[in-house]
Amino acid sequence: MANEGQHSDPPELTSGDDIDKVLGQANPNPTRAGCPPGEVLTALARRERPIGDPAYEHLTKCSPCYREFRALQGAQAPQPAVGVFKWVAAAAAVLVALAGGWFFFVAQDRAVPTDQVARQESQTSELRTELDLRQYAVTRSDQKQSDRPPLPVPRGRLSVTILLPVGSEPGSYEIQVLDSELKSRASATGQAEIRNYITTLQGTIDLRSLVPGTYQLALRRRGEDWQLFPARIE
Repeated sequence: MANEGQHSDPPELTSGDDIDKVLGQANPNPTRAGCPPGEVLTALARRERPIGDPAYEHLTKCSPCYREFRALQGAQAPQPAVGVFKWVAAAAAVLVALAGGWFFFVAQDRAVPTDQVARQESQTSELRTELDLRQYAVTRSDQKQSDRPPLPVPRGRLSVTILLPVGSEPGSYEIQVLDSELKSRASATGQAEIRNYITTLQGTIDLRSLVPGTYQLALRRRGEDWQLFPARIE
């Protein structure tokens, strides 16, 4: 490959052709990085290289080389010069067509069905939900559960607002979801504050890995006993 010293200043184009204007000005390369030597440009001007030669692609990306090539082309007999110009234009058109086809097929290959996108978004986005525990009496972990309807809880990544039972104190809380063997399957922390006379706990908990079924929602204020509430993951 040639360096900057192997190229003289490329001549200005005098042709009014639109392709000349674009290729001769749109891609300045002041350091002549990656430019082929002069004999390669001469061979291109004489149409001595096949249309698939990568040097033709370089002409479409380097305005100095393109102008130098056109000057060499102009020094040839008129008919060959016209033929070579058409040869370069055809090579550029082929490259553009190939690039466009590649982009189309890659885009088609990477396209995701709308329903699949919706499922992915539902799995990664947070679901806002409110759980009202004011209807439940407080039951500690060492007490037997009474017959109460389980609290319906959606399955997903939840941004949850929990309305705590009457008399609950504000502060920092721990949240856990326990299975039938009282093993923790999900956990989180949150901060409770009094809003409109209701102790309200706000937190985020991920229940996407849980299978639908019956669980226990366990809550406790830091330093206090756990409180259990029946729950059903839907």
